[in-house]
This record gives sequence, C-alpha cells and structure tokens, in this order.
Amino acid sequence: MIATKNSIRLAPFAQPESSIKDKAPIALADSEVETRAYQLYELRGRVDGHAEQDWFQAEADLRARSKQE
Repeated sequence: MIATKNSIRLAPFAQPESSIKDKAPIALADSEVETRAYQLYELRGRVDGHAEQDWFQAEADLRARSKQE
C-alpha cells in the first residue's frame, strides 16, 4: 500500500502464534491436531465459536510436547 497524506495505514493481520515462533518444521498429523482441538472444545464445555483458536492451541500443545520428547 502506498502511503498518501489521506490514507490510513492498517496493521497487518496477526499470524497464529504457531506460525511465528516455530520456524523449524515439526510434522504434525492433521488427525492429531484435530483430536487435540476437539479435546479443547470439550474442556471449554462444547461452546461453539472457538474452532480456529482451538486448532492453533492444539498445534502449539503438540509442538511443545514433541520438543519435550
């Protein structure tokens, strides 16, 4: 975007924490992430509207677990 005197500069979209911190590739199976995300959904009391947050949290949990091993 070219800045002009009357333009408004927008902040870039925030990237999920999992894509910023972990540059080293750690292979995660979608099925593992899906299972963990569903566990988080159940822990929240099956409240809808947090699927993306649960997915990113599941990725972070699995990456942290794999680093500990």
